[in-house]
Amino acid sequence: MSSTPVVERTVFSTSRTAEFLDWRALQSQTGQPRARFGDVVIKELLDNALDAAESARVRPEIGLAVTWADGVARVCVTDNGPGMPGGVVERILDFTRNVSDKESLRSPTRGMQGNAFKTLLGIPYALGVSEPVVVEALGVRHEIAVSADPSGDVATRHIQVDSPRTIGTSVTVPLPAEQVTAEAVAGWLQKFALVNPHARFVDHGQTGRGDGAGIYEPTAPQGWRKPLPTDPTSAHHYDEAAMTKLVFAHIREHRAGGPDPTVRAFTNTFAGLTGSAKAKKVADQVPGITHLSGLEEHPDQVPVLLAAMKHHSKPPTPSYLGQVPRDHYTHVLDHAFGVEEDWFARKQLTDAAGIPWSIEVAIARTKRPGAVCFAVNYSATFGDPLANTHLVGDQVTSAGVRSFLAQTDAAPTLGNQSCRAAIVHLVCPVPQFTDKGKTALVVPSEVADACAKALTAATRVLLKDKRSKQSTERREARAAEREYKAHAATRAAPRVSLKDAVFTVMHEAIAQARGSEGLSFSSHTLFYKIRPLALKLLPAGTKLKAPYVEQKLIPDWEREQGAIQGLYREPRGTLHHPHDPAGTRDVRLGTREVQQYIPPKWSYNKILVIEKTGLWPPVRESGIAEQYDMAVITNEGYGTEACRELLAKMPPGDVQIFVLHDADPYGYNIARTLGEETARMPDHRVKVIDLGLTVDDAQAKGLEAEPDTRDAALPARILPHLSDTARQWFTGEPCAWQPNGKPAKWRYQRVELNAFSSPELIAYIKEGLARHQALGKVIPPDSALRSTARQRLHHRVVGAVGEAIDAMFRMDRLVPAVYADLDTDQITDIGSADLAQLQARRPSLSWEDAVTTLVDSRMPDDPHLTALARQAVAEQLAADRR
Repeated sequence: MSSTPVVERTVFSTSRTAEFLDWRALQSQTGQPRARFGDVVIKELLDNALDAAESARVRPEIGLAVTWADGVARVCVTDNGPGMPGGVVERILDFTRNVSDKESLRSPTRGMQGNAFKTLLGIPYALGVSEPVVVEALGVRHEIAVSADPSGDVATRHIQVDSPRTIGTSVTVPLPAEQVTAEAVAGWLQKFALVNPHARFVDHGQTGRGDGAGIYEPTAPQGWRKPLPTDPTSAHHYDEAAMTKLVFAHIREHRAGGPDPTVRAFTNTFAGLTGSAKAKKVADQVPGITHLSGLEEHPDQVPVLLAAMKHHSKPPTPSYLGQVPRDHYTHVLDHAFGVEEDWFARKQLTDAAGIPWSIEVAIARTKRPGAVCFAVNYSATFGDPLANTHLVGDQVTSAGVRSFLAQTDAAPTLGNQSCRAAIVHLVCPVPQFTDKGKTALVVPSEVADACAKALTAATRVLLKDKRSKQSTERREARAAEREYKAHAATRAAPRVSLKDAVFTVMHEAIAQARGSEGLSFSSHTLFYKIRPLALKLLPAGTKLKAPYVEQKLIPDWEREQGAIQGLYREPRGTLHHPHDPAGTRDVRLGTREVQQYIPPKWSYNKILVIEKTGLWPPVRESGIAEQYDMAVITNEGYGTEACRELLAKMPPGDVQIFVLHDADPYGYNIARTLGEETARMPDHRVKVIDLGLTVDDAQAKGLEAEPDTRDAALPARILPHLSDTARQWFTGEPCAWQPNGKPAKWRYQRVELNAFSSPELIAYIKEGLARHQALGKVIPPDSALRSTARQRLHHRVVGAVGEAIDAMFRMDRLVPAVYADLDTDQITDIGSADLAQLQARRPSLSWEDAVTTLVDSRMPDDPHLTALARQAVAEQLAADRR
């Protein structure tokens, strides 16, 4: 009897190193969305370059250059540091280990990801760019390309050739062209220049102008100093957990072949403990342990060691954090925006835990539209580090710095209409970040109070001016109203026009709509504040209609008085993208939405504007948008200002713009105003192709005309575009007269697009596109095609690997196994008191986010949780073998 052969299963391990090559995983590591990977690269390269130069104790000379060609933006940053050794490059290519000289250290130097350079290697691949990252230093050019091999591990290609660079390091990272803009490059350089007065920054894309626009010279006086990466850290910055982490990081390096420092040598690396006598006194407190490796068997001695180090050294004062001179902030802001007047405040303190802090705030009224910049530890951040912090000033309460600045008139308003610039810089040796992007800080209450005081001091003049202006506007409005009423009481007042009444109350209406908080408001909100005020000045029974006020009177007032700060127009139309059946990328056409909209590359090369929202369903169902790679804008009537601003964003010649309208005077005028200047947009010029409906086409198609009346003259600018038949139709016959005998209304003929059946409408659009030689399908350059093909291949392979893993490991068995090793009762025992305590510190949290935060704080750390998961996998494999 033959026996069944026994097959010994191979136990496979799946590497997580390929997470550096997947854009979703990189989003998690960097804390930034895929669309901002270009910003991630620029920021990390500038951080690295400054650290390299400072480590060599030379004045940093940092260059930034970006070249765009063949759909690729090549970001290059150079420094004058010691040069990156080849051995460091080799260590960086080991994706199984962190390579960082700052891991576990607590110091007021630039906070960086432990895997920063690895993310710089992985981002190009994740975005579909096949070019290598290039590092040049010490006479060697390293060309490094990474990819995922079939098993999911990182495959590296490292080519070394000679390079003329012998001073400093040059790093070039290739990215898709749309990831990097000249504005972003200039913005990051300006932000870093703001908080690094000792460094020289050069934007090599600007130097050719000859006016120094792209150069920021150092202004730091002789003897100025900031904490350097090579400075000793203070033992007073550590608690027991942090010191244990640092000690065991050294032990881990020793096990990997690195040195094993003595306790005395380790002690000498801390501020105030560099002398041999103090180091001996500290070491004597842990007798029998000569080297750090000895603490692996005696981790209980680490707190003893830390206590001794603190006892024999003095805690640092806030002065050691350094100070950026006020004149430097003014110099850089003036260089970037032109400063007319500026204000400054600095607060330094030591918190209850003994940690020193420095907060610097600089505000400027500028000649050109400015920006709000944030920095932590001499490094620009992606956003407001105090966005989740409750700030209470003398007269202002806000959630975050941006809101505080907005309420005090110290920040650019919506649309960048006010000329303001600001920089808020925090320095601390132990920043507690709550996000992977290292932007959002959690600060003690005393630090939040100090931040509020600094902001209050720096914005006091602007807030006073703002409130004085608001008070004056309200006073003038009330005085004007009183004057009008007094005049009316003494004699019969002349008839006040709607325009005069609205203009009289406009200042008070704006103040009411904005409120004391200085928030943005819509034109419709402003109408509701105008109406009751204006009607008091008008005869009883007068009607004031929103379209007339919002579309005519408010724009007229802005042309005379200037743009209304904070005013935005509500969406009155929609941009539909092709190849988006669910409408997930639809863009509502309001002023804010259009300002933020960036036309996607290689998505469409035509736009069809339809004056009727109701015609979108048959257009969508016909598939004509996909057939022609054509975006579709649906409006109700005239194209809004936001719609025309969006059309003006389109690259001339690259995107054809078509319009479809009713065969009536308004339809013809809609087609004209989309492309020509109007009173509201006097500089507007866009090439628009009119598909109709024309009167002649309506007759040729046998569409039924309908009578209508108009009470306004035909728009003069459409007359040259009217055929004889159209002129006759639209002129019509008078049907009502004014007291002076002139016509007041005319009866005329028109045809709506709705006279078409849905199939007839689609056929008419196709005829028009063919007649006007519409562009063909969108075809990107070969580099973009290959990049997309690689992405699609990568996604298919990743999906297949995921399915294989799901088939091998049963989640219904693994998850309970991990649960069994967790104290789930302790983790999930959350009550209303817990939420109240957390939300008191972070009031912007919802209850769901608060629960998530509490659970995260009670969970074991990631390595421990990963170890539990691995143990569960191993037990499942062992059970399967049995």
